[in-house]
Amino acid sequence: MSIVDLTSDQHEWLEASIAGAEGTVRMYPLHVDLQRGTRTVLLAFPDGWARPASGTQPAGEELVPLAGGLTMSGHRVGGGEVLVVTPRALRAATSSEDGTRAVVFYSGSGGGWVEGDSLAAGTIDVRRLTPGTVREETDGLVGHLELVHEVPEDGFDVDVEVVWLQSQQYAVIPRRGLPPQIEGEALVRFLD
Repeated sequence: MSIVDLTSDQHEWLEASIAGAEGTVRMYPLHVDLQRGTRTVLLAFPDGWARPASGTQPAGEELVPLAGGLTMSGHRVGGGEVLVVTPRALRAATSSEDGTRAVVFYSGSGGGWVEGDSLAAGTIDVRRLTPGTVREETDGLVGHLELVHEVPEDGFDVDVEVVWLQSQQYAVIPRRGLPPQIEGEALVRFLD
């Protein structure tokens, strides 16, 4: 199991274009699970990044800011929060604050951006990161999210992805695998 330092600039970053956006963002792939239809990336937004276009896409996403913040369709997300976007939610007037870096959990197939609101059917919500369940099982999103005070020493009964919030580290921990001994609160994506 490898531990990823989410603050590092030494990753092999990719330049990624986001449909409807001006310019590119830096993207570092963290995890892909083709069987479950999930992928997780670290995004670093350039100062002034914006997507003025409105549209929908078939994937759901959960964006966890590590620094800065982002606004989408009038919903602002910053530190201590997660932006929960279900498939085909209308993504409009999206912009990032200077210095924004975030982990994004995707559910469903990538691509498929359709400009306009003709297919809009999903929802967008900002959730506070408070202990316990942050996002319950939801149609179109894989598993659920929980904020835990500490990752249990004996691991989990299912595969999980973990973001340690204070140390800004990330790891995938397989079912019943022993987690790394990293202290502090962690956001856990249960892949059940």
